Amino acid sequence: MLKHLAPGEQAVLLVMLNRSLDDQLVPPEAAAHVRQHFRDQLEALVSPRPATLVYTGWRGAARHRVRADLEDTLARARGRLHVIVGYNPDTDQPSGGDRWTYEWANHTPGVTVETHPAPWHIPELSKSAGPYRNGFMLGLAAGRGGAFEVLAHLHPSSRGAAGTAAYADHMGLRIRKEPAT
Repeated sequence: MLKHLAPGEQAVLLVMLNRSLDDQLVPPEAAAHVRQHFRDQLEALVSPRPATLVYTGWRGAARHRVRADLEDTLARARGRLHVIVGYNPDTDQPSGGDRWTYEWANHTPGVTVETHPAPWHIPELSKSAGPYRNGFMLGLAAGRGGAFEVLAHLHPSSRGAAGTAAYADHMGLRIRKEPAT
């Protein structure tokens, strides 16, 4: 379907988006962001599959450290990357590495992001929703195939990220462990 869109057809979609933004009186700054995001998403859909990164990190991870390692990953992915992170944009949780990764992905051209918040609202998972979510994200990336790696920003007190890294090792996945600070 979308893989067969000609450049002219893609241009028509962008014209339709521009008309919708104009009709809804979207402010210019917001419209520019929406247009760029739409272009990135469209490119991701019609181009060969980008590399995937599953991110896990300590809640106290240093923003500059997370960003530097993400930029390095993007460079190795040749400017196209799909990020899977356990962040919840509705509640702005968890803080630290997940938040910095989500923020970076949303503001970096060539990067798409997919979030998977932990299902804390399920009573049976109330004490283990995070580990279940982390395992789900690893399985999701492995099941989709293609090039992917796990980036873990670790700290001695980061049980969730350390558990995800250990499980990725157990699964035989490609994992990059970096210090969180």
